[in-house]
Amino acid sequence: MRNRQQWRSFFSGVAVTALVFSLGVPALAATVRTLEATYSGIRITLDGREVDPKDANGAAVEPFAVDGTTYLPVRAVADALGLEVTWDQERQTVALSTPGGQAPVPEESASPYSRTDPVPLGTAHTFRYAKGDDDWTITMQISESLRGDEAWQALKAANQFNDPAPTGKEYVLVRLSAKVDEASDPDQAVAFHLAGFDLYSADSVQYTAFWTVVTPSPKFDGRVYQGGTLDGYLAFLVNQSDPAPKVVFGADYTGAGGAWFSLT
Repeated sequence: MRNRQQWRSFFSGVAVTALVFSLGVPALAATVRTLEATYSGIRITLDGREVDPKDANGAAVEPFAVDGTTYLPVRAVADALGLEVTWDQERQTVALSTPGGQAPVPEESASPYSRTDPVPLGTAHTFRYAKGDDDWTITMQISESLRGDEAWQALKAANQFNDPAPTGKEYVLVRLSAKVDEASDPDQAVAFHLAGFDLYSADSVQYTAFWTVVTPSPKFDGRVYQGGTLDGYLAFLVNQSDPAPKVVFGADYTGAGGAWFSLT
């Protein structure tokens, strides 16, 4: 039993970014190498009992060795230890966790995106959002962005009473989606609306003027519980001379944290 506990301590909550076998995940878009594998009937035992390794479809998977290193199927080992195994496509990571536990969400500092390198258009980004004692894991993406006259024509068509942008300003109209993947309390929803985003210029100066217009439908406004997705439009007013405006969702009152997204 001691060996089982040692393995549990090692694997529990660990994100494994090594070679993945029999997990049923897509191949990594990385360096492709040809390896010479040796299959010699390698067996796996746990506390003296033999483990019969199988993949996600129940087919037998045989361990093998490459250059003296033995490779074991992740799912089979995880199942034997009573661990849950999932595949994180965005981070290209195999995540192992104890049953009922949650895989650790990377801190904001570990995110590949930041204020100086916001999430590009068309890229889905998963992040942790906390408010009070509650926190959620959210996947958000800005899929479309219109700017200048193109944005204004769409806004004018949405509502004839929308005001044109003031001199020196122009609209940016974006379509975005947000899915609440996990919640610390499934009965607590996330409220999404325009006021939840802070708008900044390319040189990271906040736009303080709050300018609202009627956007095309669907509008990005509403509460979302775990498992739900909100999709819709938001409009922002920026300087015509601003080459790369950006927004942050979930930053605290000091401007720290949050998920940063490019608007162009």
